[in-house]
Amino acid sequence: MWEFETEIGPGEAYLHEDGTCLYMDVWQEDAIWLATVFRELTPANLDLVFCDEGYTFDVRFVAGTAEADLTELVAAAE
Repeated sequence: MWEFETEIGPGEAYLHEDGTCLYMDVWQEDAIWLATVFRELTPANLDLVFCDEGYTFDVRFVAGTAEADLTELVAAAE
């Protein structure tokens, strides 16, 4: 588990043992930032989905997706 501090507050994240899910306990703005950083570290051909805890939205995002783009995708899906 990674614990960190952002301008908004504390957060934590961990990668599921099978590597299929990155769980984050942070504000949405920070989660979007962390998701885009994680996206940069994963193979471009790997499909990634960003969703919230209640699965009220899920959006697919490709390599090179910027924070602003992911924010717009989330807003459109909510």
